[in-house]
Amino acid sequence: MRMPYVVRSFAAAFLIAVLLTPASHAQPFPESDRQKAEEARKKAEEKATDEAYKATLKHTQDVKKTVDPWGNSRTTPPGSNK
Repeated sequence: MRMPYVVRSFAAAFLIAVLLTPASHAQPFPESDRQKAEEARKKAEEKATDEAYKATLKHTQDVKKTVDPWGNSRTTPPGSNK
C-alpha cells in the first residue's frame, strides 16, 4: 500500500523541480569585481576612441574648409553669367 504514496510523492517532487528550474536559470549571476573592472576598462577605452575619432573629424573638416587648390588659378571673365 505504500507504493502509490511513494510514486505520488516522487511525481510531486519532480513536478516542482521541473517548474522551478527555468526560474532559477533566468536570474543573472552577480558580477564579480574582475568583471566590473573589465567593463569599466572597456568603457574608458571606447570613450577615448570616440574622442579621438571626433577630434580627427573636426581636424579634417577644418582642413576641407581652408584648402582650395584651384581657388586662385581660375577667374571668371567679367561678362560671364556664371
